[in-house]
Amino acid sequence: MLTRSNHHHRQTPRQAWKLLLLGLVVALLAGCAAPVAAPAGGGAAPAADEPIEISYLNACFPSSIAVTDMLIAKFEEEHPNIKVTVDCAVGDYAEGIYAKAAAGNLPDVMFSADLFTVPFVTNGVLIDLEAFADVDDSFSFDDVYENILALGQVPGVDGTFMIPASWDSVQMYYNKTLFEESGAPLPSDDWTWDDLIAACKIVQEANEDVYCIANGGNDGWDWWAYFIPWIVGYGGQPVSEDFTTSTFSTPEALAGIQAYVDQWTVHQVTIPLGVELPGGRDGCFVGGGCATMFMIPGNMKNYREQIQDFEWDVAVAPRHPVNHATGMGTYGYGISKDSKHPQEAWELLKFLASSDGQRAILQNYSGMPLLKSMADDPIFDELAPPPSNIKAFIRGGGVGIFPPMGYPSKCGSLYAGLINQTIRTALEESIRGAKTVEQAFTEADAEIQACLDTAG
Repeated sequence: MLTRSNHHHRQTPRQAWKLLLLGLVVALLAGCAAPVAAPAGGGAAPAADEPIEISYLNACFPSSIAVTDMLIAKFEEEHPNIKVTVDCAVGDYAEGIYAKAAAGNLPDVMFSADLFTVPFVTNGVLIDLEAFADVDDSFSFDDVYENILALGQVPGVDGTFMIPASWDSVQMYYNKTLFEESGAPLPSDDWTWDDLIAACKIVQEANEDVYCIANGGNDGWDWWAYFIPWIVGYGGQPVSEDFTTSTFSTPEALAGIQAYVDQWTVHQVTIPLGVELPGGRDGCFVGGGCATMFMIPGNMKNYREQIQDFEWDVAVAPRHPVNHATGMGTYGYGISKDSKHPQEAWELLKFLASSDGQRAILQNYSGMPLLKSMADDPIFDELAPPPSNIKAFIRGGGVGIFPPMGYPSKCGSLYAGLINQTIRTALEESIRGAKTVEQAFTEADAEIQACLDTAG
């Protein structure tokens, strides 16, 4: 464990964010427990001069480390009697959390994310943060964009269980130099997918060794945040509102999936499945081998540090024919059921959703403000490019959608389990031409439906 002079401790990270997601949630099937409420009145605070240590478990991927360092430095400056000890999670995150919960030794503050909210709340791991906010005159959730705050909530359950770090929606990073040198028009915030595909063909005709859209290869192509917006964008939905009927094979959903698959099979503007690239799709963009990359704002910091050979910028994700939609997710932090210092943990966490905290995250290019009051904050004009069009993340956030999270745990979700694997198989069969989109997703719907029908 590394000891720092400000009493902030962190183990060396042993996993990347991508591995955290891929290793998810065998424990979705864990037994159900009622959500844990916060202590009445938010918990009693000890004397101001009493030394306190807060334990903090982080996932330790680059943007979370940057946010955590900023958060704790500010907090310890204002609370000199409190020491925050940070550990980096290793192995399968969800399994580790459930093991700690069973032993009663969860940290005071713990990393969470949209994909963990439902299972963590269902299993009683996190406590309700609204119990603290309701008695804290210095804080209100009302200023947080509803669609990002909802990722820390569970339908049908009262409460908010995670404070997000950033308003994270998937927008389009693009290689400005490559577009200009190819003679293609530069992307704009009002583009349609037809506009992008037409420009992609110009870029690829001028550069035989370039893929236009950094999607494909060995990862990313089955990410819900990429393909579900195509379904919604064509007027469909993946599942009924009550989660009793799988709807991947409705005409609208099939039209959206077909258009998504056409990027490989018709337009050929993406990385072919199975192609190995140094650093994967992200490395393809950073290295100039891919003209666009669809990703959350947290990538800004890495791109500013890593990209030296070309100019880049961002634009709002293109619009589909019926609806404008793009994937949205977030990570954040909550207070565990085992917290020994819940009030102090709340004082630490609420800074994340304060204007000072959100400005600091933005200034570090580690995320996008999730406060409605900051949409026109002068801080945006003070930021040095790239990206020049940084407010594309604000404009595009308004069309962000999040994954349906009400599937029965027996069937998994778009992140894991039967549903995830079934959809991945259907997409791969469609892209590789083993089956038509209609065949693959009619079969996928039937398999998912069989699980839904027996889930009770």
